[in-house]
This record gives sequence, C-alpha cells and structure tokens, in this order.
Amino acid sequence: MVQTIPPTVLLTRPRAASERLAAQISAQVVISPLMEVIWRSVPVLGEAPDAVVFTSQNGVEGFVRNADWRGVAYCVGDRTAQAAQAAGFQAVSAGGDLSDLKAMLAARAKGARLIHARGLHVAGDLGDIASPLITYEQRPLALSLEARKVLSGMNKVVVPLFSPRSAALFVQEFSRIGHAPLVVVAISKSVAKACSDAGLEVAFVASSPDGAAMINAIETACA
Repeated sequence: MVQTIPPTVLLTRPRAASERLAAQISAQVVISPLMEVIWRSVPVLGEAPDAVVFTSQNGVEGFVRNADWRGVAYCVGDRTAQAAQAAGFQAVSAGGDLSDLKAMLAARAKGARLIHARGLHVAGDLGDIASPLITYEQRPLALSLEARKVLSGMNKVVVPLFSPRSAALFVQEFSRIGHAPLVVVAISKSVAKACSDAGLEVAFVASSPDGAAMINAIETACA
C-alpha cells in the first residue's frame, strides 16, 4: 500500500497574518513572508475628513499610528471593519472586495471628504473617490531556507496567495528554485488572473474574498 504524504501549506503573508492563518488550518505549515510591513510617518491631518476608508487591517493600524481622529470608517470587508471598530471607529463593512466598497461609497458617501489610509502598493485604487494617505509599505523578502527546501522537493505544496503583488513575488522566487508540484489557492479572481498572467496555474479560487472562504479553499486543496 502506497502511503500518501500530506501536503505542506506555504504561507507567504507578513508574519503576523500568516501566524493567525496557520492557527486556523489543520495542515503542516511553513511560514515564509514574501513581504514585511514598514510603517511610515505622515503629516498631521489638517481639516478633519468626513470619513476614512480602509482596504486592509494594515491601513487601520497605519492610520492609528499617525492620527488621533476617529469617526466613520468605510471598510472593504468584515475583518478590516472589526479592526477599525476595535480601534475606536464607527466601522461600516462593504462585506466583499474593492468593487463592493466602491458601490457602498457611491451610495453612502457621495460628495464626502474621504481619506483612504493605504499602503504604497495596492491591488486596486479608489481613484478620485478618496484622497490617498500612505501609512505603510510592504517591502519584498526572499523566501526562507525552509521554504526553499519545501519548494525544491517532490511533495505537494499548497500555496495560498492573497494579492497580485504577492503572486508576482512568489513566481519570481519559485522560478529560481522550484520543482515541487504546486496547488495554488487565490483569494479572488483578480489574484488568479495575476497568477495566470505570470505563468502560474491556479487550482482553487476562494468563493468570496475573505478569510473564512480562503480557509475553506485551503482545506479543500489539502484534502
């Protein structure tokens, strides 16, 4: 009887986010961030905004590090809204992705003075809907020795990817070292497209762009 070796899940998000995810999945995990968060100092806010827009939990923390203002926060999804609520904002969740957020802003904040607290690199831009306030950046990191060992082996590796940029960075790394059979899990269609554009085949796309759906997709990929 041939014994099947369980796959390894390679988590490449920044360490804190990867550790939270690792605690929620039942599989062997290797954590090797492809990016690290570098916080930026920004000028003191002049006129108070009508509301702030958050498209990530890092955006929440970056804003809180720089400003005392608290008020309404329009958030892309539930987890970001939870972080904003915990930081003292009146958080409203679009419950989805960037298109859902834009629809909510059009319906509830048309003409409002909005600030988008965001990173230097973002998967999608809000355009002239909100003024950007760049409070952090994510600098690339090389994969760890442990991750390289896993990717150069013969056993299946499940790779969840959460942004077009992380997909591009992973492809760069894997093209230099990889031989392992990959099962790529994308959090959204836009991430899946970034993977395919870079020549990386996607096996699963989460049913919705949130953590719970991504965990389900990862568990399915590991089965």
